[in-house]
Amino acid sequence: MSETATPDRAQILRNLGWHASEKLLRLFTGFFVGLWLARVLGPEDFGRFNYLLAWLGLFNAIAWLGVGDTVVRDLVRERGDEARILGSAFGLRLLGSLLAVALALGVGWASGALRGEMLLLLALLALGVPFAEVPAGIWMWFASHTRIGPVALGKNLSMALGALLRVAVVLLGLGLAGLVAAVAAESVLLCLFILTAYRLAGQRWRDWRWDARHARGMLLTGLPLLLSALAVSLNARVDQLVLGQLAGMDALGQYSAALRFSEIWWVLPPIILQTLAPRFIYAPDLRERLRPNVARILAGMLALALLPCVALSLVGPQLLGAVLGPRYGGAAPVLVLHVWTAVAVFADAPVSQYLLATGRQRALLMKSLLVLALNLAGALWLVPRWGGEGAALALLAAQLLGLLLLPLWPSLRDLGALYRDALLLPLRWLRKGRGGRPPVDGGARP
Repeated sequence: MSETATPDRAQILRNLGWHASEKLLRLFTGFFVGLWLARVLGPEDFGRFNYLLAWLGLFNAIAWLGVGDTVVRDLVRERGDEARILGSAFGLRLLGSLLAVALALGVGWASGALRGEMLLLLALLALGVPFAEVPAGIWMWFASHTRIGPVALGKNLSMALGALLRVAVVLLGLGLAGLVAAVAAESVLLCLFILTAYRLAGQRWRDWRWDARHARGMLLTGLPLLLSALAVSLNARVDQLVLGQLAGMDALGQYSAALRFSEIWWVLPPIILQTLAPRFIYAPDLRERLRPNVARILAGMLALALLPCVALSLVGPQLLGAVLGPRYGGAAPVLVLHVWTAVAVFADAPVSQYLLATGRQRALLMKSLLVLALNLAGALWLVPRWGGEGAALALLAAQLLGLLLLPLWPSLRDLGALYRDALLLPLRWLRKGRGGRPPVDGGARP
């Protein structure tokens, strides 16, 4: 093994640990605190709370204006131009966050989907959007240098304090208004902590430079990603919004409680991909090793996805009933169906990174639109018949079909070979008798 490879791998493991700490804390706050809120609020109010989150999340994808993973890629490849990249990213995220808030409120009022108290609650919740979005460039800077510890610590502190705030406002009887204010306050804390981490790293955000030409290029490059993110955002929430409109807030509360169980493991794909992508997918010298790398990551992700599916299908309904009580009896069938969506979620993460690394952002958009169309059509057809179970079935079918149909497109036929390689890898590993996964090829050879 080379001497230079060891520190790289040690750093990757440290970053993996920080990503894990952040996602595990998010798991705690989203799962345990979320379930406690569900039990205390009851299905009706818990459904209203999740409807507000889903509605704002519908427009929140606009806030980033496609300025995301491409910034990490640019920072890795253009170290001498960090000030201009970060300044342009900051300006775009600020404009995007203000646009997202305006659209969420405007469309909610004009469409009649939100009226009176619900519209006021949405306005209070939306105050946190700019604070959550504008410091994102700092996170990308740390990620590009594979040293995300300081910003992960900031995220952890803001999540912990935000969870305490949510518990406190409910115990004090401040209702949904206090609850959404606590969610917005968490975003403010996140912004402050991330800015502090950047300053302590010896960097100054005042050095950032807005460059209109560079920002325009970032926007054009990220436009397919933005449209894809909008489709993904719609897809992630269309089941809840359709369910709330057609079946009522009580049904949405039951459905949202089931999702707290089935989405537990969904924190893992971002942890793994954010750690591996800079070295094993985005590195500029991979060439012919790119697809084997992604195939190995995909094989591992598929194997990992089976764990929550089997475990929660067997014991999830009993746990759900024991934790939430008889008021949430309708959530158990939803859980059994929805948990299998993890297979598509885990597989989609490396496939999306592969398409981005090969410059096929439009394919991401096409995939997202396909999944959205399938999910929306399925939800509109199945929710009136089966309620929450219909919404879960529509989402599962849409996610799986979206991935399986991609290789039929002429420019994406290599995905078929990628899927084949990933499925055959476990057999090859067993034949070799290694009892584990071969090392992923990186930019440097040991």
